[in-house]
Amino acid sequence: MTKTILPLLALCLLLLSGCAITSTSTAKVKKPQKHYIGLMTLVVNSDADISQLDSATYEQHIRGKFNNLENDKYRRHLEKTLVRNLEHPSVQTRLVKSADVFDLNTDISYSEFLQKVRATGVDGILFVKQGNYWYNTSYSTVHFEYTSSTTASSQPSTSYHTYLIDIDTLQPVWYANSLVEGISAGFDTLNNHLARSIFRKLRKDKYILAGY
Repeated sequence: MTKTILPLLALCLLLLSGCAITSTSTAKVKKPQKHYIGLMTLVVNSDADISQLDSATYEQHIRGKFNNLENDKYRRHLEKTLVRNLEHPSVQTRLVKSADVFDLNTDISYSEFLQKVRATGVDGILFVKQGNYWYNTSYSTVHFEYTSSTTASSQPSTSYHTYLIDIDTLQPVWYANSLVEGISAGFDTLNNHLARSIFRKLRKDKYILAGY
């Protein structure tokens, strides 16, 4: 019985891991001067282009959006997924979730925001913006002798923009544009694929130090 269950379990895990397709392109704003050893995750639903984390950018695009009630469930899941994928015994970088630092549904001024971030000892902010979220619908038709049947299936997709912001300069040093297309997958699968892609790109571009 055990010999039968294990192959089936392995097959299920393989199928689940293939439920989404991720494509990520990156840009090095500045060549890596060091490996970042501490990052705070920050998740916002916004279409804004981030050139620096100054007070104007914070007030217009971040304040009230990174700890609001509406997107709390999604943000917490994505932050948890990022930590699980980037905090590995062979990775010399620790991640701090913004949800563990800032109270939910509480107004935070720009100066208080920076003070709390810097108090954690991180040297960078991993800022993730979720862009558009949409469904691609495909149709399949089966023809019988006297009739036909058409079924529709929806595949969720979303775009992400990820910035690595240096805590001293408050400017991005690295940027990633990711498109995750799911196949019968929910946002949890999309988030998992994004986190794995971000980890691989940060390691390849030498912004984090990983032994594998």
